[in-house]
Amino acid sequence: MKINEYKEQLKGYDACFFCAGISSVGLKEKEYTVITYDTSMIFAKTLLEVNPNIVFNYVSGRSTDSTEKGNVMWARVKGKTENDLMKLGFKAQHNFRPALMLPFDGQKSVKPIFKLMANILKYIMPKATLTLSQVGQAMINVVENGYSKQILEVNDIRIAANETNK
Repeated sequence: MKINEYKEQLKGYDACFFCAGISSVGLKEKEYTVITYDTSMIFAKTLLEVNPNIVFNYVSGRSTDSTEKGNVMWARVKGKTENDLMKLGFKAQHNFRPALMLPFDGQKSVKPIFKLMANILKYIMPKATLTLSQVGQAMINVVENGYSKQILEVNDIRIAANETNK
């Protein structure tokens, strides 16, 4: 099915939290670009067409390459996606670049090895660590309050998560 078939269902929204994504592991650049860039752009353009005053929050990743010229394939593709989303003309558009996101208790989609690694890494790399709750709250707060930057790195996400409607 094509997204145009869902235009009516996409009307009436004031914010989008675009969190869809896939690991680049095992993918060629062309495949990863179709999934990451093409899908994001088609969805964003359609959403903007039916909701011209929408805020679009895109979850990218730490070390995304805004220059689009680096050696790391996924970072270039994410950088191009961020850059082109910022040009579309949303009411506001923010790119969230979390690093290590800690799983929450009871989360079903987390492999035990990742849970173990995350619990170790949060002590080794505390400045790179966020909870899913922090990322979600930051996204909500940015829609409600705005934010001074379009690209939110880990520390910006922490700050935005703690800001409340004034």
